[in-house]
Amino acid sequence: MSLFKNPILIICLFFLNAKGQTTQYKLLLDTAIKSKGQLFVYSKPIIKIRLDKKDIRENYDDLKEIWKNVDTTELFQIIENIKNIDTTSWTDNELSESILIQDREKDVQLKYAIQKFNLSDKKKLKYYRNQINYFNSLSPADKNIYYYSRPIFDNSKQFAIVQWDNGHSELGGGGGIAIYKLTGNTWKDLGIITRWQY
Repeated sequence: MSLFKNPILIICLFFLNAKGQTTQYKLLLDTAIKSKGQLFVYSKPIIKIRLDKKDIRENYDDLKEIWKNVDTTELFQIIENIKNIDTTSWTDNELSESILIQDREKDVQLKYAIQKFNLSDKKKLKYYRNQINYFNSLSPADKNIYYYSRPIFDNSKQFAIVQWDNGHSELGGGGGIAIYKLTGNTWKDLGIITRWQY
């Protein structure tokens, strides 16, 4: 029997492939966001990526270690794919270890963290309570909230970039763009291809 004449097999292969892609996507998010170690993340992703071919050409000599692992062809594909960036808001399932901030002006409710992280351990509960109380005590402009873009992939889905930013008030801040490579089932952080400070 031909593979294409068996609809059940085709459906199974589709779902296996989709699940694999979802798992890889989640692994990339975990790698990119955990590396910054920030608890509070804005629920809407960055949609304006600060990268173009000119940046790559100007910084080429400074990024020699990165170019050992990625060719400019893949990076230029990523830059081209920026045009199709996903603007969907983050979900709690995607960013499972972050507190999603909907509005800088509003307080975070401890109840949300208890439910999201299934907090029952007293030590963990105390940690989150302290973090949330401190966050809520700050003026909206002083809250240290991280912003992330959704990953942008090259055409092979073996390389991706993620942009982050955390500019706020007089505490300063900055951002950058890191590039990642899929090796087996692991996303490796190859380094930062551009960064900025406020």
